[in-house]
Amino acid sequence: MNRIELCYSIFSVFDNVFNILIYSYFCMVWTRPFLDHKRKAWITGGAYAATMLALDFMPWYINPMLAYMTGTLAVFFVMCLTDRTYFTQKFFIAITFFCLRWQAPRIVVYINNEIDGAIYRFFSPENDIFWFFWYVFVTFIGYDIFMFLLLYGAVKSILWSYGRGREHMDGREFLLLIMPPLSGVVSYGVIRYYDYIYERDTGKSIYTLYGSHDLIMLLFTLLSFAVILVTTYVFRLWKTKQEEDRQREIFYTQMVDLQNHISETERLYRDLRSLRHDMGNHLMTLEQLYSKGEYETAEQYAGTLRTKIQDISGDISSGNPVTDVILSGRKKEMEEKDIQFSCDFHYPVTDAVNSFDISIILNNALSNAIEAVEREKTDSHKKTYVSLSSSRRKNMYIIVIANTFSKTLKTDPASGLPPTTKSEEGHGFGLAGIRHVARKYLGDIEIRKEIFEGEEQCVLRVMLQIPET
Repeated sequence: MNRIELCYSIFSVFDNVFNILIYSYFCMVWTRPFLDHKRKAWITGGAYAATMLALDFMPWYINPMLAYMTGTLAVFFVMCLTDRTYFTQKFFIAITFFCLRWQAPRIVVYINNEIDGAIYRFFSPENDIFWFFWYVFVTFIGYDIFMFLLLYGAVKSILWSYGRGREHMDGREFLLLIMPPLSGVVSYGVIRYYDYIYERDTGKSIYTLYGSHDLIMLLFTLLSFAVILVTTYVFRLWKTKQEEDRQREIFYTQMVDLQNHISETERLYRDLRSLRHDMGNHLMTLEQLYSKGEYETAEQYAGTLRTKIQDISGDISSGNPVTDVILSGRKKEMEEKDIQFSCDFHYPVTDAVNSFDISIILNNALSNAIEAVEREKTDSHKKTYVSLSSSRRKNMYIIVIANTFSKTLKTDPASGLPPTTKSEEGHGFGLAGIRHVARKYLGDIEIRKEIFEGEEQCVLRVMLQIPET
């Protein structure tokens, strides 16, 4: 081996290592938004680098398709081990990385072949030193740097079109997103297979078919990338529309609740007006009964009047007429469903809180609690309960809703909230509305399963910051 060949060999090894480090860096950039910590993305990129370096320096040959699939599986398993959530999304991320990993070099190879073809027409092939430095220049500038920029643009484009980080994918969403990159993986396997067949049968590389072959491959890789980009963008539009529909559903539910509050308040007002109108007659009747000495009859009449007043005003006094109506209605609903309800709620004495906001919290929270408790009634002998309380600690106002809950509480690791579809167990519906209200007051919500006095319960805490008066 002469010195030029040795230089080619040394530079080739150096370039292979450099390429693997480039791919590993973009593996980290690509996976970072989908992991809960940047350190885990660096670990994933490092795992890919270690896997590919080990395969590259093995003393025996390994099929490129198998090598790249091994690296892709390493990325997938390391992501799953370091962040054990959203496995379908991680599979999509790993397969898409495989596609980007082979599409970008293919585009660069086509451009380099065009440049090499032009240079070969002007320089003598016997000038070994020139061609070595040309090889170094083209490999480092024309291949490595250009591929780095190409991968950077591809990764940033797909991250932009995807638009979000860690999130759950259901079956339909997974199929929609996985098909374009999966077809890219299959395409790479087919291409490598026919490369192998052609070289075996002819003794020549298929890349000697200069011209149309490279151009077709360029168009194919560009189209494959475009399909991935468009699919992720359409997926984000679809998800955005779903979220908007859900927000409208929550808003509609809140409006229905408000109409019910208004109707109940109007009924209460009518009853009070009727009672006030008849109060003079009631007092006159009582005076006549007492003046005639019919004390027992007067006592019965007063008791009937007292019951009527109590039915109108309710037995819950929270300090605000709006919340009184809500709590009275929910208490009546729970009595009909044989659910024990304990209430120690007190409306905050301040003008900084809107009663409509508190009504949204109470209505959604108690509705969730009732639904969850009804699912617990598989055992007819089991007592079910809902409790509501509030407290004030300096500028922090806390509302606590607890209910019987023996099942597993599923939560979304990203939001900390249970699933938002009614088909899931436990809470979920309306929690987005409660959190929205809490954040208006620079607060938040917490939901968790706890054991209190030997009973399993689901506890929702709503924390609001209220200026001290």
